[in-house]
Amino acid sequence: MHLEKCKDVLRSGTLFRDLNEIYLDLVLMVCEEVTYSAGEIIFRQGDPGDALYIIASGAVDILLEPDQAADPPLVIASLEQYATFGETILIEEGHRTATARCRVPTTLLRVPGERMVQLTNDYPEIGFRIMRSMAAELTQKLNLANMNLRASMSAAASPAAE
Repeated sequence: MHLEKCKDVLRSGTLFRDLNEIYLDLVLMVCEEVTYSAGEIIFRQGDPGDALYIIASGAVDILLEPDQAADPPLVIASLEQYATFGETILIEEGHRTATARCRVPTTLLRVPGERMVQLTNDYPEIGFRIMRSMAAELTQKLNLANMNLRASMSAAASPAAE
């Protein structure tokens, strides 16, 4: 992917849209392009978190793995172009809380967490703007997850029509 296209992807997503051109160029320097086939796993629930991702093209499902191997995973989010996922690694080192799987052939910008943290340490203004955007995005994702959970609970509580 051309560098200007990568920059457009960063600019179009919620996490980096408040950055000026110079800061976008700095973030772009730590990004790497990765491609996946439909159905391919980007990371699994329980894997160590080491990067955040922005969808350049394609679509990704975020799944909760079941406790019982015979049960299917539960899709908790379906993400499209310019969506960001895996960003909590900027806040806390730890393990992935869900699995990310490509729904269709997908191109991502991968931002290694260690390099992003170093960049935000070197340029605190970048860190402030990203954290502010991340807080807003995570709040939106939490609200959506809550609405989906309420809808699931309502559907489960409704008696079946006879």
